[in-house]
Amino acid sequence: MSAFDNAFTAFRQSQISLAQLLAAAEALNAGPEADLAAARLSLEQALAEGELEGATYRLLVGIWDDRTRLAESTSTPPTAADDATLVAMPADGRKLAQAKKPEAGDDPTWVATAAGDGDATELLNPAATDDATRVGEAVVPDAAPASTTKTPTLNTESLLQGLDPNLPRTDLVVGDTVKKRFVLEELLGVGGMGMVFKATDLRKVEAADKDPFVALKVLNRDFQFNPMALVALQRETKRAQTLAHPNIIKVYDFDRDDAGHVFMTMEYLQGRPLSHLIRDHVDSGLPFKKAWPIIHAMAEALGYAHKKKIVHSDFKPGNVFLGDDGEIRVLDFGIACAIGRSEAGGEDATVFNARDLGALTPAYASLEQLQNRDPDPRDDIYALACISYELLTGKHPFGKLSAEKVLEVNLQPKAIPKLGRRQWKGLQKALALRQDKRTATIREFLAVLAPRSAAFFALWGAAVLVALSGGFSIYWRLAHPPGETVPQVAIKALTPEEVQKIQDLQELAAIHLDVGYLTAPTGSNAWWAYQEILKIDPYNQVAVDGINKIADLLEQQAWELYEKGQRAEALKKVGEGLEVNPGHKGLLSLQDKLRS
Repeated sequence: MSAFDNAFTAFRQSQISLAQLLAAAEALNAGPEADLAAARLSLEQALAEGELEGATYRLLVGIWDDRTRLAESTSTPPTAADDATLVAMPADGRKLAQAKKPEAGDDPTWVATAAGDGDATELLNPAATDDATRVGEAVVPDAAPASTTKTPTLNTESLLQGLDPNLPRTDLVVGDTVKKRFVLEELLGVGGMGMVFKATDLRKVEAADKDPFVALKVLNRDFQFNPMALVALQRETKRAQTLAHPNIIKVYDFDRDDAGHVFMTMEYLQGRPLSHLIRDHVDSGLPFKKAWPIIHAMAEALGYAHKKKIVHSDFKPGNVFLGDDGEIRVLDFGIACAIGRSEAGGEDATVFNARDLGALTPAYASLEQLQNRDPDPRDDIYALACISYELLTGKHPFGKLSAEKVLEVNLQPKAIPKLGRRQWKGLQKALALRQDKRTATIREFLAVLAPRSAAFFALWGAAVLVALSGGFSIYWRLAHPPGETVPQVAIKALTPEEVQKIQDLQELAAIHLDVGYLTAPTGSNAWWAYQEILKIDPYNQVAVDGINKIADLLEQQAWELYEKGQRAEALKKVGEGLEVNPGHKGLLSLQDKLRS
């Protein structure tokens, strides 16, 4: 195998970054033609099998298309005759590689592709007659006079007034500094509208912040002067800033530098996208016990956005991130739509629908999205159901065909043996092509997919009896110091709805314990589930015992770290356990030992 083959294999296994793969591709330019041809073949196979993003494929082959095209960066934009897309290469020196020129008859700018890659976001030209992923030339508006009022944050009006078509159209590369503040360290990914970099925030460095990194998303050259694309990024920032949820990525700011680069900054995460996990289990999918916490976290994020009247509109595995810390984040609200197509609050109430850009992912887009109907939470529910099916089986329910094509050929998803009858019928309903037949809310989706078992109902009956016979005193002892008097409290009768919710939460907590989700990810772990139970029924002994078990397990993990000589990590684990149960004697004793 060549060095590039090794690098490509490592990239597909999430072992190296995109920037490292691009460097390996550029190094191959100096090698023999046979190696270059073999590398092309590998990429084409990966693309055809859906293993490689279309934008990444074109970025790589663009380096090799014509070795003589590699030239120093220039501020001269491409001519109308060329109309080739330029892409920045994060190698030594500022080099630009010309991407493969589309065939005659294609639209001028080829931004992303659907061929063999059902996860690629398409920027569709409404006039296009085929399924290729294309967008017409970005329209450069006439320069408008600069605003006389200085504003600290860009809004839509100042954004559009500040456009200057005479600015040089150059893409950013690793090593550049944006706004005299953000140093680009690594290219993390490339999409249809732009690139995402890992960047060092110099202000955080000055403040001695231990975590000075951010993710910086910047529009590429073709979209820097497209008003619709600019507004889409500004709206993404604005909407994401309103979504304060543990399963939604934090977005910090939106800005433009003196060179005309429009960008947004967000939290930098270490981990990998959900699409990689699905690819690793393509043969049979994940066991339900491992898939359910991920499904639950994704659903909670979308449900929260829906409560804020926001529909994601491009929900897919590539837009879900699995952090190394166990957290699950939904990201990229780039074409998110406000329900009703207007902004709440009125300050930025220009009627704008990011779908007018034509950006969507056909394999996960609802029939109504493809028909350009008004955004609806059920659009996201369709995508969530497709992803849930993929997690459980390793395969897309419709082979990554668009909803229109599925309807045309009357394709039906295969049943999933690992789901119960109730769960499968619920997932089928969420996959319904017609909106009026589809699951209406995230709450309904979670209710039908949540696990239940006969053993659990027996467990619940025992728990109720224990609670009625003094379970509250156990809970009180858990939360309060020994010797404190247990108050006499009247036992409140539980409603059928509360009983049902506790049943679901107890089984969910048991699943979290089985897979080791003790206190993370946030909002989808055993401790959280037991706390939710105690909010409903403070006398629930099963929840109390569960919390004690979590503390015991964390004590065990802390001792294991201590015995390995990892005192700092052990102390951190002790702190985690004491947050769960502040009075745990074993944890308190180990804490004293570690601090001595």
